Amino acid sequence: MKSRPNIKSMFAGSNTPYGFVNYFGEIVEYNTNRIFIIKGGPGVGKSTFMKRISNALIDMGYEVEYFFCSSDPDSLDAVAVPDLKVAIMDGTAPHVMDPRYPGAVDEIIYFGDYWDDDVLVANREHIIKYTNRIKDLFNTAYSQLREAKTAYDEWKGYVKSCVDGVEYQRKADLLIGKVFKKFDIFGREARARHYFACAITPDGIRDYAGTLLAPGMDVYPIYGGPGSGAKELLDRIAHIAEWQGLFTERAHCPIEPEDLDMVIIPELNVAVISIWEPFRSAVPEAPGINPGEGIDLSACFNEAKLDERRREALSSARERFLELLDRAMSNIAQAKAVHDQLESYYISAMDFEKIERVAHQIIRRVLKYGKG
Repeated sequence: MKSRPNIKSMFAGSNTPYGFVNYFGEIVEYNTNRIFIIKGGPGVGKSTFMKRISNALIDMGYEVEYFFCSSDPDSLDAVAVPDLKVAIMDGTAPHVMDPRYPGAVDEIIYFGDYWDDDVLVANREHIIKYTNRIKDLFNTAYSQLREAKTAYDEWKGYVKSCVDGVEYQRKADLLIGKVFKKFDIFGREARARHYFACAITPDGIRDYAGTLLAPGMDVYPIYGGPGSGAKELLDRIAHIAEWQGLFTERAHCPIEPEDLDMVIIPELNVAVISIWEPFRSAVPEAPGINPGEGIDLSACFNEAKLDERRREALSSARERFLELLDRAMSNIAQAKAVHDQLESYYISAMDFEKIERVAHQIIRRVLKYGKG
């Protein structure tokens, strides 16, 4: 039996100013053995089902990757087992998944086969009311996140206008030299995997970056908030690794989901991570990592370039951003509370004993991929 492995945790999607943004297509590689897509309503046991299967596989020594739900961070959106090349995913809204290669690779497990239609029909009005209420709360939250992004961009603009470009370039080159101690071209097509290490959730900002850092890994922090050039530097590091033909793991920023807040280069055993509040206040604690000397980009910020009016405007933009972010998370928390009420109607309609039997069947099936 294999030793009990560490569990990697992350988010396949996050609440953002652009709505729910996800990288579900990045959970497993193209040569996956099997993908199980679960369909069903809230409270039907999808997350419990995935935890049941993953716990059994962890006990057998298999490494498991947990993809948590940003709207309910104690629940799972997906589980992947790299050694078996198997994944189990929640395929319901907002991350609707359908089979790409039906039968050959993907299959649907429909939990609607295990509920009592009569119970759900009897609660039809409540189900419709709560479902619509959840949608309204998320629409409000996303509107507030868009407003927060406007304030964030204003904050970012003021900082960016005061960055000493020469000092920034010196610090950036220093860090790049530490990450890439030598520049080798491996002559192969580079690959990248995308996800969120941290997400905007009903419980505030939830960060799993520490679970993604391997023992012995050199971890270089970049200190610097919006406009400091931290994200541009992370993007530059990712592209240098890509140019060399190295595989990278790229964690995206929930406020700017097109940008990165962490890059991991497994072949170099290196991670570069952005540190700025409120999303991350320090290098995550992880067993056996080597915290390297990163760079503090705030030292490149020349506040003397701001007159009193622009200094006050910067401070105001930052405060508005934080306030709107808190308000958005409050609405997401309210949506979670309503979602819990909605789940209760489905829980009362489910035959969980049958679902437990399905879980045992899935465990037996996926273990066949471990033979040899």
